[in-house]
Amino acid sequence: MVRKKQRRDEILLQKIVLRIKELRGIHGHTQEELKEGTGLNIANMEAGDNFPNVTSLSIICAFYKISLAEFFAPMNYPSKEE
Repeated sequence: MVRKKQRRDEILLQKIVLRIKELRGIHGHTQEELKEGTGLNIANMEAGDNFPNVTSLSIICAFYKISLAEFFAPMNYPSKEE
């Protein structure tokens, strides 16, 4: 069986990666510390190898005690003009 390639929004992926890095920086965490706290492969996410799903993002949000809305709030993507 041939699997169809998933569609990816590379701009959104970059924004999510930057937000994860920003949260780590605010809290002074390394990738390893976030991985230990969440059980997620943060290095692969930040390298763009894995597109994080909503469940993974909610785990990160729970770790940092923020809501998904707070996670996405700074992104403004896609803008209303697009």
